[in-house]
Amino acid sequence: MTGPDHDLAPGDVKYVEPKHGENSGTMVVRRRLTPYQRFMSGEGVPIYNGPGIHDVRELELVPWSRIGGRGCFIDLDGTTDLLGLQVVEIPPGGVLEPQQHLYEEKYFVVEGEGTTEISLPDGSAATRFEWHKGSLFAIPMNARFQLVNARNTRALLIVGNTAPHIMNTFDDLNFVFNNPYHFTNRYDGSADFFTPNTETLATPELGRAMWRTNLIPDIVNCELPLDNQRSPGYRRIEPTMAGGYFWCFVGQFVAGRYSKAHSHPSGAVLICLTGRGYTYNWPSTLGIHPWADGHGDQVERVDYVAGGMVAAAPGGGNWFHQHFPASAEPMRMLVFYGGPPGTQYMEYGGRNQKGATWLNADIEDGGRSISYRTEDPHVREEYARMLAEVGMKPEMPEDIYS
Repeated sequence: MTGPDHDLAPGDVKYVEPKHGENSGTMVVRRRLTPYQRFMSGEGVPIYNGPGIHDVRELELVPWSRIGGRGCFIDLDGTTDLLGLQVVEIPPGGVLEPQQHLYEEKYFVVEGEGTTEISLPDGSAATRFEWHKGSLFAIPMNARFQLVNARNTRALLIVGNTAPHIMNTFDDLNFVFNNPYHFTNRYDGSADFFTPNTETLATPELGRAMWRTNLIPDIVNCELPLDNQRSPGYRRIEPTMAGGYFWCFVGQFVAGRYSKAHSHPSGAVLICLTGRGYTYNWPSTLGIHPWADGHGDQVERVDYVAGGMVAAAPGGGNWFHQHFPASAEPMRMLVFYGGPPGTQYMEYGGRNQKGATWLNADIEDGGRSISYRTEDPHVREEYARMLAEVGMKPEMPEDIYS
């Protein structure tokens, strides 16, 4: 039967026009679950929320039928529908289920070692590559692959992907997971596709250091080029992987030196690879001196160790955030950045934004970073106190405060 009373979808209600002098609807937004949120809820594994995770090894993982191992989702504040994050465990001698999907994906190995068997969507041109603790590798879009752990200890991996954007666009899991299309411009099945390449190039957007490679055997201990943008002595590499656009980079802070506070939209998650540290996050509406202005109680702090993570700008919008290494060794971070391709640079390409100043420049120079000389005094005082607890002193050059 058809007709006005029978065309309503489940949950739909008929619209009623407002009376004279009233508004339609309400002024309170009640967001529906997105396709990606429905996907997470339907997988039967935990979803960990919050501004950060102290150490992913502390999380409870449960059997996950889709992948064949154990795992969980991580949905940090401000990253929902921008960045997919998972923790996956392969048991000793275990093999995950074969997978194939239309979203881009990267794996960082927290523990263990194993191999990935990979082929074109039709199963042809099969090859394999090895990985171990500290490896970072990318899966080409819609390639067929399977992770194998041949050791007698577990393998633990952090997975970052673009699933939210793809699932929210198509809203059809069969299309996302069972599509036969071969993206020949992404992956040709060549035997040397996963041969590491560390030729250092310059990124087209900013001229910073970049590698075009699909596998980095050890992002924890590899040498990183000097960058200096985030803090004195800061080192950084930006891998472009598997012909994709899922942005990531690896950065390292000198022990005893912290970053400038800076702001940008939500979507970035920093994964601690070495050392330990903490991150401050606060709404940019509080200004550059939140403690001095009496708003210190509104500043969020997340502490983490190697294997932990934190969302940058977790509250949405342009929150300030600031990162602090708090151990005797350098703090190295892997950063996944979610959203549509080129999200991090979108605001710099508009009609009135050509040649706009990058966010790492100081505010007084047109950027979005709080210079050391203008930052809240609490920042420096608290950092000195934290380092004293581990028998260290700050190593910041004095001239940067003048």
